[in-house]
Amino acid sequence: MEKVKSPSWFMVVAIILLIWDLFGIMAFVMQAMMTEEMLTAMPAEDQEIYRNTPSWITGAYFVAVFGATLGSLALILKKKWAMPLFILSLIAVIVQMSYTLFAAGVLELKGATSAIFPLIIVFIGAYQIILSNQAIKKNWIV
Repeated sequence: MEKVKSPSWFMVVAIILLIWDLFGIMAFVMQAMMTEEMLTAMPAEDQEIYRNTPSWITGAYFVAVFGATLGSLALILKKKWAMPLFILSLIAVIVQMSYTLFAAGVLELKGATSAIFPLIIVFIGAYQIILSNQAIKKNWIV
């Protein structure tokens, strides 16, 4: 199969997704580099959630943001290995968000509105998979 020229919007969307994913890396690094002073400035319930987050959830967060970023780079490079990276990333997002919202009790502590941003993240992760699948089917990426 020969690669087909992708529509111009495809590269624009891939770049926007890369920027989104880079914000995810920035958030991950900020959380990883959090000092004790920064932590004590947070509300008490946020401190408790942060202190009680297991390392495997932090690992899922790492896989989610770096997997998606590499997937977006693959889209820009027009490589079909973007799709398995996006799938891995979405699985990690679902693990991380499920723990945070339900097991860590964020929904109980902060209410239903605390699920809005995690749902947006899941939606974008699903869209990345759909987009890469479409690009593979139409031979925009190889």
